Amino acid sequence: MLKTRPPPVLTNHAKFFIILLVIIRVSGQFTRLLSDWLDRNRIVDPVLHDRLARLSKCDTVTAEEWREALTLASRHTGDSHFGLQVGMGATLGHVGILGYLVLNSATLFDALHTYQISERRFYGVNFCIFDSDENQVSLTWPNTLGEENDLFVQVSLAALVGFLRQCFPTTFALISVALSETHPEYCAPYEQYFGCPIEFGSDYPGIRVNRSCANQSETGQLPRAIYSLRDQQAQAFSDLRSERTPFLQKLQETLMQLIPLGQASLGQVADAMDMSPRTLQRRLGDHHLSFQSLLDGLRENLGCRYLQRRGLSQVDIALLLGFSEQSAFNRAFKNWTGSTPGVYQNSAPNTGTTKV
Repeated sequence: MLKTRPPPVLTNHAKFFIILLVIIRVSGQFTRLLSDWLDRNRIVDPVLHDRLARLSKCDTVTAEEWREALTLASRHTGDSHFGLQVGMGATLGHVGILGYLVLNSATLFDALHTYQISERRFYGVNFCIFDSDENQVSLTWPNTLGEENDLFVQVSLAALVGFLRQCFPTTFALISVALSETHPEYCAPYEQYFGCPIEFGSDYPGIRVNRSCANQSETGQLPRAIYSLRDQQAQAFSDLRSERTPFLQKLQETLMQLIPLGQASLGQVADAMDMSPRTLQRRLGDHHLSFQSLLDGLRENLGCRYLQRRGLSQVDIALLLGFSEQSAFNRAFKNWTGSTPGVYQNSAPNTGTTKV
């Protein structure tokens, strides 16, 4: 006769880990990194390809589903740096909302801080730790699952570093990278890719960058797709007001940063521009603009452009336009255009994906 064991008593620490396992999610777009790696290496795995095709169509994917897919793919190679190979292929088309947040940041410092404060809004968990002093800026995550999380961490950090290098080619200066995995026998691929000291076996994997560089404006050559998207965002504002004054330029930059965070009220925008709400309204009046009509017009124009690019899900677009729920975005978009986002997207010309 079989005897059943009583269920284990979980400590609060263990319960916390399980909760994190349930709620941590990645974008469906991000899973395309693995599909692209399989294609680049001409690896045929029908089961894995079918699974990734399904995951890529989801708005979000659980961390467990993503880890399982990575584990299946790792069986096709014996390389300890398999995750690096996957992550280093990251482009704007893979990183989704994160990429749009980075593009709307004036500096690398702003980009890292914006990601930290918006993580809960976009990914449902406030897990990231942002820290800075006079010399460095760090972005780290507590490692809660040990070896189970090694591939997840390796892919994520390789993708983050690769994408930030594309967006900030002259101001992204890595000081160090921390990975959760144990020290591998062969470190050359890690050293070559990251180009900085690497800590293995870290309880807080993440990156550290030079603060002085991170606070500087980026002047380097950006990938074509990033220029294209920035031009479209600027055009969305110009469609509402073609004149370019320092005030309107600053207003555009401020709105682009605050709208995705859901913090684009009159008071919040005025505060970000170091003026009172009354002064902001007066300055807008000088250009024959009202704050609410400008905000609604910009969100409508951006929404149309994002839908045409086919690079984001409608849920992503709703969040990028400052809506907490897609249903609210659907109602607003129909009020603006007389059409639902789905109908508009199906009938609009495709201006391309966000792939670099």
